[in-house]
Amino acid sequence: MIQWSTGRAAPHSKPLTGHSFWQRHAGVQSVPDNPTSDHAPLPSQVDFVVAGGGFAGLSAALALCEAEPTASILLLEANVLGHGASGRNGGLLSPLPAPVWLLTADANAEHAWAFLHINARVHATASRLLDDAPSGRITPAVLRLQSLGRLTEAGLARVARTIERAGIAVERQDGTGGRLAVDLSTHTIDPYLTVLALGALARRRGIQIAEHTAVAGIEDTSEGVRVALMSGATIDARRAIVCTNAYTGSVALPEKVAAKVAYNFMVAAEIGDTGNRGQPPFSGAVAVECSDATAEKGGCPLLQFPPDRFTVELNTSYVFHRLYEGHVVYGGIERFKPYGENDFAVPPDVLVGLEKLLDKSFPGAGLEPSQTWGGCYHQTANDLPLLTTIGAHGHIVVNCGYGGTGVAMSMVCAPLAAALARDGQFSSDDDRRLFETIKATRLPIAGLARLVLGVAGDVVRMRKV
Repeated sequence: MIQWSTGRAAPHSKPLTGHSFWQRHAGVQSVPDNPTSDHAPLPSQVDFVVAGGGFAGLSAALALCEAEPTASILLLEANVLGHGASGRNGGLLSPLPAPVWLLTADANAEHAWAFLHINARVHATASRLLDDAPSGRITPAVLRLQSLGRLTEAGLARVARTIERAGIAVERQDGTGGRLAVDLSTHTIDPYLTVLALGALARRRGIQIAEHTAVAGIEDTSEGVRVALMSGATIDARRAIVCTNAYTGSVALPEKVAAKVAYNFMVAAEIGDTGNRGQPPFSGAVAVECSDATAEKGGCPLLQFPPDRFTVELNTSYVFHRLYEGHVVYGGIERFKPYGENDFAVPPDVLVGLEKLLDKSFPGAGLEPSQTWGGCYHQTANDLPLLTTIGAHGHIVVNCGYGGTGVAMSMVCAPLAAALARDGQFSSDDDRRLFETIKATRLPIAGLARLVLGVAGDVVRMRKV
């Protein structure tokens, strides 16, 4: 991601705002300013409370239900399921959910194991979603890492070798401008529809979900936890899992959750009638008209843009895009300060930046943002999630910080959060090993230095050749 600043503050497009493309695509029109709670009366006591109705919260609740089928579980969401980051992202189940280990896997056997183990679990998660939440549009796909400059090409070549040594298959391709591209097998989803499908699954399994129910604070007691709601009501539970607060900081906890809130911005650009709209996934590449000058230089990138590819461009900018339902979904600008009345708002200069990046990625295609949205996520120093217990008695579990590792990691780590809520009763040795590896990982300064020096050396050797 990049922070963008441009001298032109007036965008030429006038996209729809107020919801993400995914939410609007699912038929969301508006969220009332003062919503009323239309759920069943809340219990005064349950076994487990989960705060947050996104991927992390729903997955943790489902993992708890699987570990303790007879337990009473209550999930509380301040707005609606998928209102936050889970309904606004690119929809990638990343096969590389822990990029920090790319710097250390060669020298650290546990990091190499975790890297490969998580990759396998991401694919297993996709298979499970196909069974449990097919309406989420889970589709086999290719993650393409595309270098666009000499430095990123050298760096990507080193990353590819590290991935292969960890035991994960990659395919090297000649990508844009003849630069190195690396393809990995993965899946994509419609993130908002997947959240809704997981919510429906949770309800079928007996988990009570209360939307429009904001948590004011959680107290750690000798007997368990006491959850105070904004309405003034309280709920007692054995344990609570906090899968929110990263974004709002509105829930009073015994300890501060240490991470940074980042604000990300995305657009969707309509590419016209492809002849396949309404029948996802598309078969074959999408064709659009390009200028003659662009065609003479190798054609418009959209002509070679298959619908099952999620592309990350690596250059001075860091952008990502995919095709879905006749739209290019595109992102790549972030900031660390809020803007506007709510976090859906996009600053005018950011929209200008996205317009320029979109034109740079697809020159001659004439793509123009038709929808735009913002959202915030929780970023940690090493891009690994925060999985820990807090409070004097350790009855509150923090399960957040998935901004740097995406949708897949929140589902992969759900059993770990459930285990912490069950006093460390991990369901397998692999779960315990993964938790300990995440917990012990620090920002690898030495590994980063080795990568930088190695890439610099590679670039010098390429120039000599």
